[in-house]
Amino acid sequence: MTMLKVANCPNCGKVFQKNLRNLCQDCIDEVHGDFDRCEAYLRGNRKASTEELSKGTGVSAKRIAEFIVSNRLPVAYYPGLTYPCNSCGSPIRQHHLCSSCRIRIVNDIQKMNQQEAKRKERGIGFQIRDRLSR
Repeated sequence: MTMLKVANCPNCGKVFQKNLRNLCQDCIDEVHGDFDRCEAYLRGNRKASTEELSKGTGVSAKRIAEFIVSNRLPVAYYPGLTYPCNSCGSPIRQHHLCSSCRIRIVNDIQKMNQQEAKRKERGIGFQIRDRLSR
């Protein structure tokens, strides 16, 4: 006897049988409908921006960003589409961070590495050395 695995849909809260998408069937149908509307709009307006696409279809910018990140709406085919940087929210077309946030993070990591090297250079404290020598 097998047990059905059920969960609450994170989108609407309904109880559903677990599946690969982790959504109930109604929400899956809604996502498919949103994607179909976006795709149909972009057939006629290939250079539309994300905001124009959202206004023209009624699909939220967040859902459009999900389509872009999952490559269902590839930015190579639609030059006006962008999604927000995970750090600052500025519009980007690839990766998870904009170039300024990537540079800032790399600089922060370099500073942390330099600070760690200085700490190691100073060595361990006198009290610890005294305890070790006993």
